[in-house]
Amino acid sequence: MPDGSWLVEDFEQDTVGQLPLRWYNRDVERKANHPEEAKLFDYTIEEENGNKYLHYEDTNARHLNIPLLKREGLNIRETPILSWKWRVDKIPEGGNEDKGPNDVAASIYVVFDMGRVALFKKVPKSIRYTWSSTLPKGTELSKFFGNQKIIVVESGEDEMGKWIRFERNIVEDYKRMFGDKPPKRPMAILILSDADKTKSTAVAGYDDIMLKPAK
Repeated sequence: MPDGSWLVEDFEQDTVGQLPLRWYNRDVERKANHPEEAKLFDYTIEEENGNKYLHYEDTNARHLNIPLLKREGLNIRETPILSWKWRVDKIPEGGNEDKGPNDVAASIYVVFDMGRVALFKKVPKSIRYTWSSTLPKGTELSKFFGNQKIIVVESGEDEMGKWIRFERNIVEDYKRMFGDKPPKRPMAILILSDADKTKSTAVAGYDDIMLKPAK
């Protein structure tokens, strides 16, 4: 891109009604649109006013993963701003990333590297940005023995039904929350909407995920 930004995904090359072509399941074992995998996902590409985006509408929890480790030339110290758009149309009632049912209408993770052992296995170090059902905007949490940091960037129903762009300096967030410098290239970006713990429904859209230089 002309300003030095990296386009991670805008879904414009994908087919309406299908899963996105470049995304995998959480552990990058196979593509999300693999016939055996696709039936497990509740995400589809939709189109509105000539623009394609990723749509979620259901209950089940299942991550979509777009790997970044092989993106040649990517260096988040040069493009530290994670920019994305999402729209939430329904939140899981009572969802709470802290102490309650861990359901969110929309969340986007940056996964950096493998962290400390938690629950007898390595857990990736990640920052998860969420649209929370109940926690106030600005809430910050630490989970999985400090390996996952959560930042609530939007909350509740007041802003539902409209596309909102968010920008976060992931290098500065990482330094502040983990206390050291992040690797130059993250492992992946993940998306998750779910309502399985509350046994309700979440509805959300995602679009225009980019890494941009700091202003």
